[in-house]
Amino acid sequence: MALFGVLINFLKLSALLVIVGSTITIGALAAPVIFKGLAREEAARVMIEIFARYDVWLKFAAISLLISSILKFFLLDNLSLNPVSIISLAIVLIITIISFYEIYALSPQILDAYKNSADNFQHLHSLSEKIHKMNFLLGLVLLFLA
Repeated sequence: MALFGVLINFLKLSALLVIVGSTITIGALAAPVIFKGLAREEAARVMIEIFARYDVWLKFAAISLLISSILKFFLLDNLSLNPVSIISLAIVLIITIISFYEIYALSPQILDAYKNSADNFQHLHSLSEKIHKMNFLLGLVLLFLA
C-alpha cells in the first residue's frame, strides 16, 4: 500500500505541476516574448497553436488530478473528514470544473471570436486570463497543502 500511496501522490503532484507550470510558462514567459517579437497576426496564430496543445495537456492534467485526489481521499485518507483533506478535494473539483469550462466552452468561443473579428474577443480573452490565474492560485494552494 505504501508504493500505491507514493504513486498516487506522484500523479497528483505531477498534474499540479503541469497546471501551475504551464500557466507560468505561457502567461509570463511565452506570450510576452511572442507578442513583442512577432507581428500581432503572426503572434496570435502562434498562441492559438500553443493553446490548442496546452488544452490537451490541461485536460490530461485535470483528469489525472481528479482521479489521484479521489483515490487519495477514499483509499489513503480513509475518507478522513479532516479539514485539509476536504478543502483539498474541493479545490481539485473547482480546478477540474474550471479547466473543462476553459477547454470545452471558453477556448472555442475565443477562437471563433478571433476568427470572426467579433467585438467580444477582448472580453473572452480577459475572462480566460482570470480563469488561468484562478487555476494557478488554486494549484499553488494545493501544492502547499500537499
